[in-house]
Amino acid sequence: MARRPPGGGQRWSWWLAGLLVVLLAGRTLAQPLPPVPDSLRAAVTTHQPPAAEALLRVARAYLGPFDSAGVVGYARAAEQTAYRTQQPALAGQALDVRGDYYRESGRPALALPLLLRAGRLLAAAPAALQAQQRYHLGMAYGDLGQPGRALALYREALQLGTADRKLRANVYNSRGLVYYKQNRLDSAVANYFRALRLTPGLASTGIEASTLGNLGLVYLRQQRWAEAARYFRAGKALEAAQGDTMALASSWQYLGRALMGRDSLAAALRCLRLSERLARRSHLANYLPQAWMLMGQAYQRLQQPDSARPYLLRAVATQRQRGAAGAAAVALVSLADFYRQQGQWALAEQTARQVPAASGTNFNWQAQAWGIRREVALHQGNYPAAYAALAHERALQDSLRALDNRQLTEALRNEYETDQALAQVQTLTREREVLRLRRQQQTLATALGAVVLLAGAGLGLGAYRRRQLRRELALRTRLSADLHDEVGGLLTQISMQANLLGAGLYAPEEQQPQLQEMAAASRAAAAQLQDVVWGYDAHNDSARSLLDRMRDYAYELLGSGELTIAFDADPHLPARALPMEARRAVYLIFKEALHNVAKHARQARHVTVALTLADDTLQLAVADDGPAPAQLPRASGHGLRNMRARAEAVGGTCAAGYGAVPGQPGWGVRVRVPV
Repeated sequence: MARRPPGGGQRWSWWLAGLLVVLLAGRTLAQPLPPVPDSLRAAVTTHQPPAAEALLRVARAYLGPFDSAGVVGYARAAEQTAYRTQQPALAGQALDVRGDYYRESGRPALALPLLLRAGRLLAAAPAALQAQQRYHLGMAYGDLGQPGRALALYREALQLGTADRKLRANVYNSRGLVYYKQNRLDSAVANYFRALRLTPGLASTGIEASTLGNLGLVYLRQQRWAEAARYFRAGKALEAAQGDTMALASSWQYLGRALMGRDSLAAALRCLRLSERLARRSHLANYLPQAWMLMGQAYQRLQQPDSARPYLLRAVATQRQRGAAGAAAVALVSLADFYRQQGQWALAEQTARQVPAASGTNFNWQAQAWGIRREVALHQGNYPAAYAALAHERALQDSLRALDNRQLTEALRNEYETDQALAQVQTLTREREVLRLRRQQQTLATALGAVVLLAGAGLGLGAYRRRQLRRELALRTRLSADLHDEVGGLLTQISMQANLLGAGLYAPEEQQPQLQEMAAASRAAAAQLQDVVWGYDAHNDSARSLLDRMRDYAYELLGSGELTIAFDADPHLPARALPMEARRAVYLIFKEALHNVAKHARQARHVTVALTLADDTLQLAVADDGPAPAQLPRASGHGLRNMRARAEAVGGTCAAGYGAVPGQPGWGVRVRVPV
């Protein structure tokens, strides 16, 4: 939001009142405090010395015009008065106001110790005050590049501030911004819509405008230009109603970027000129270089190079003057690309060489600069230089991917958000675990009696209990992992689509396809849940159950296609009991194998599935009758690795490929597991 100085009509008339407050608060300042606003004058002068609460109200009043002397001076006076009168909660609030002011003014390192001290003083304060402090502290950690701590504090703020809709909306908006910076765009959108659902009826529309703008940024990154423009326009309308010049300058600029993406270049230039005009009027110098760079790009795409060049040069010069290495890199790459498109190869290479070799997010712009140098070298026929530039470009792209992976891994390590889908998975896990524990208790009671009778000693019983406990823990871990891996992802997808539909993102004609996707995901989740339950149910520990399950899945997958399928099993096999782990492994390998056969089947008409038993070894063979292609596909991928890993986990082997099954020339899978 724009920060404007207070009106000066009565400023000098308030001078004596402000000086009186300073003297009564017992402070000796090099510079007097600003005057007390008329609306708070009576509250400040009623008590001598002024009460800490009244001084704190004055400090908060100066947050509106964002007056440093007013906010910091009166907050410090309120803090010292609260210490003298033994009011730790008021001292904590004063520290929180001062710390949040420093954070908003771009000094999070200075804000952090103040906000931490505020948290200690507010430990016994009402939950609403603690929630506000957690939110401010989380924003400071976010500004300092510590998203894990920020998200943890946002969770605490939501738990403490359940009754404060404005605070919750702000927290969801800030949490979405953290996810946006981590490129976790689905999570960012979900939090932004949660914030928007809380904004109707709030006295201030600033949070709604900010959230709409942030949604526009998500769609801008996804290159969904129409949606981005729609949200930028909606946020801009609210900012215009508030007279928020700073936010308006930003919104016009982002709207211009969205319109450029839609090739509406004339409209984009109008938006960018408005952004430039507002930035000049409000002395927002940091907004101007970006606007100039975008205007240069727009003129370049309009085939007006004489208009584009001055704006691009001005953007580069200003960013260098400001000392912003990352922003200067962006402007230099734009200028180098302009020279490249104009065929001014020497200037293009000279400009690309000037891109600063910084680290972090600048990897992308360095890579683009090397790409321009590569094109220049190719144009000049300097192939060794082109090859060297290509090597640098690819190395930087690899570094950028590695950096993104590290940041995402760190974020996931620090924060694991439990949403509705995971709650449903946990419920299913608990229900399944109760049934399993009941059966295991019965088995354990019988086994304990046998062990006591046979062993006659506590050592044997203790060892058995430890083995049973290890087996139980291992089984519980596998069950939880299977439910999370097999069902959790689909339930998360359903939950996300439901949230987006509930937020009214889609037009009526777009809602039906989304509902159909949700229905398909629900059916898939139910099928996967049945597979998990079947795999752990002791009643299914037989070859007959395995064969029935395999037939059902095979006909469901291939029944409506052109491929026919035939099962071949030993006559005596159905009566054979199978260990649970071997049965589960064979079934899951069969599912993956059938998918691979269907994927690789070329000119095939028939699929054969054979299940045999020889020397306590269960053998599975799945193959089609299609001929092998002239050039065999590369034998890699997660599917083949998963099949081999499952077989090896139960002491078996797995081979896959063309001719893997004797007598079948097509793609096949052959598995052997001990039973």
